[in-house]
Amino acid sequence: MDGLFSHAASANDSGSQDDYRLPEHRHTVSVPVSADQAFEGFSEYIHLWWPVGKLSHFGPGSHVTFEKGSLLEESDDGNQHLWGKIVHFDAPHTIVLDFTLGMETAPPTHVSLEFHEQGSGTELILTHEGWSSGQIGKEQFEHYTQWPEILDFYARFMGANSRPDR
Repeated sequence: MDGLFSHAASANDSGSQDDYRLPEHRHTVSVPVSADQAFEGFSEYIHLWWPVGKLSHFGPGSHVTFEKGSLLEESDDGNQHLWGKIVHFDAPHTIVLDFTLGMETAPPTHVSLEFHEQGSGTELILTHEGWSSGQIGKEQFEHYTQWPEILDFYARFMGANSRPDR
């Protein structure tokens, strides 16, 4: 009798609420420099533009850095907090991270940064995905919504005056 009513879900239907996949966060920003400079500004000078006063583990006085195969924040007294592990680092094209900042008890999510040179500038595409299933995934998805603001700090540091795509 399964399927007798075409609008009824069958026992084998996988369209349950638990199977719903949250979309990725995807944001783009353009900076008026070459891909080499854009990549360097993001990776080597992140300590100069990341808004630690607003978005960090330790707060003002700390700094963010890529080192030892990781993205770390270091407090002014030398304590370190792991934000993510570098999965792939291909200068000046791509950085991929297993990311945990602020959600350390959940499985890591995935942040991909792609640098595409276009004319006299570079487009940076940030994709954040890999949410856990269920409630943890929903919490991760909702927790990581500040990328447009972060990319705005980066873009202004790199000499752009436009806001990133939202």
